Amino acid sequence: MRSVEALARFIRSREARQLAPKTIGFYHWCLDPFAGACPELPETPDEIEEYLCGLRCAAESQRDVWRALRALYRFGNQRWGVANAMAAIPQPRKVRTLPRWLTEEEVRRLLAHPMTRRDRAMVALLLDTGMRLGELHNLTPCQTLSGTIRLSGKTGEREVPLSPAVRRALIGVELPWSGPKGVLTRNGIYLVIRRLMRGAGIARGGPHVLRHTFARSYVLSGGDVFSLQRILGHRSIETTRIYVELDTRDLIAQHAKYSRLLELAEKGVS
Repeated sequence: MRSVEALARFIRSREARQLAPKTIGFYHWCLDPFAGACPELPETPDEIEEYLCGLRCAAESQRDVWRALRALYRFGNQRWGVANAMAAIPQPRKVRTLPRWLTEEEVRRLLAHPMTRRDRAMVALLLDTGMRLGELHNLTPCQTLSGTIRLSGKTGEREVPLSPAVRRALIGVELPWSGPKGVLTRNGIYLVIRRLMRGAGIARGGPHVLRHTFARSYVLSGGDVFSLQRILGHRSIETTRIYVELDTRDLIAQHAKYSRLLELAEKGVS
């Protein structure tokens, strides 16, 4: 079977299930290059592994391609009886990395950076709720309640707490987010946040770094991982647990806060 034909039918089946456009785009991103590199749908694991070994992308992106190929071959096996060559290919090993989040000093610099009321409201929402970029983009006035905000994202709807300071920051701000040329696109909002961070001297990152920053701050302030899972809208608790991992800076701060044994001993001697 031609790979292009198999991919087209697979995508059509996903669209028939009314999967989100972002998910359809994910499949295209992962599988279009595969169809170009392998005109005929490979029938053996060796051929697919040869393709996977030739990928020049990050480890997580390689895992994404593997997952998309697994879905494609499962579909082909169920629909046309195509041999599921992916069944013999184990998932690539996950390389464990900590997400990027801002230090307290970086947060202070960002909040002190000059910005419009609209931009400050965006930053405040991201830092206060950990919402995703898409959720920020889709926000409407009716979603803001008395002490919470109702978000609609890729894992469904959820209601998360909203601090009084952020509710005040939203006063007078029109939704959907607008600029000189009209309503901001998702990418437009990303560029606004990216520009603000660069202006504050933060070289890397965008809205998702602010989501990570919220989650990290929540854990370090004593919040439990199960409540955080609900706030962030994670399907799996394992995704949320990564914020419990301590980097070197956190270890130093926690050690200084809780390691008082020698100090107490010295006081006893004196």
